[in-house]
Amino acid sequence: MRRLAMILAIAALVAAPASVFAAEPFSATLDGDSEVPPVTGLTASGTASVTISDDESEIAYEVTYQDLTGPVMAAHIHYGDTDEAGGVIFPLAQGASPFSGTLTEADFTPLDGGPQTYEEALAEIRAGMTYVNLHTEANQGGEIRGQLRELPDTAAATDLRADSGAFSVPLVLLAVFALALVVFSLRRFRFDRV
Repeated sequence: MRRLAMILAIAALVAAPASVFAAEPFSATLDGDSEVPPVTGLTASGTASVTISDDESEIAYEVTYQDLTGPVMAAHIHYGDTDEAGGVIFPLAQGASPFSGTLTEADFTPLDGGPQTYEEALAEIRAGMTYVNLHTEANQGGEIRGQLRELPDTAAATDLRADSGAFSVPLVLLAVFALALVVFSLRRFRFDRV
């Protein structure tokens, strides 16, 4: 029984930090119909993946596309809901498909009526209020875009975060309980051997 308690306590200590500090992936499907107003009559499409690092210091991205009317002139993460054309909060280093890069707090641009800090921008990404937009010469307002959505398998890790990115109270209590259980089990185990 003591061995089982110790194994469970160690498992809880190992699992809790891993779930809290898990990287958070998001994805978007890009098309002309998602633009505001829609860009119709095109076969252009693409995908975007965005991952917030476990310590929230970086946002990695990769964008693929095909059948655009011309080269990508600009690419961004914008703040806005699905039915609005919002402002730019992060520039993406565009190029031939696929292109990728990493963003940090230094890349963030505050937006009137939108996020004012890097932390607020991360919160808006998590809330589904940002989208990836690819701009071409023929469609300078955007040719294809897609709303960033959290991938389903990361919902549990996100739910364990407080708004500030700090530990939630239940998680801290779980970690303290697990640590106490390990200490208690080790002390009993040591005294039983003497």
